[in-house]
Amino acid sequence: MASEQENETLAGRDPIQDLLQQSAKDGMETYDPDQSLRRVLSHARQQTATRDIASFFVSWIWMLFAGFGASMYQANQRRHPPARPVRPAPRQAKPSPE
Repeated sequence: MASEQENETLAGRDPIQDLLQQSAKDGMETYDPDQSLRRVLSHARQQTATRDIASFFVSWIWMLFAGFGASMYQANQRRHPPARPVRPAPRQAKPSPE
């Protein structure tokens, strides 16, 4: 008999209210903004640290490439010096017709 009364009361109620009451009974944790903020800040710190370390290694690799490139360029200049422009011969004064 008690179950029939519960079914009648449940049938006449709003299903959203039933879900809200059921979730309150289940003991769902309440929203804690401080905990959420700490979680987000922790994730942001970890992501920033990862990016900093990755950018450090990438810049180090670029510096190696730049160093090797400069060394190769310098070695190439020693082996094959650039062609010097040919200077024209100095002009000689034309003899004057006297």
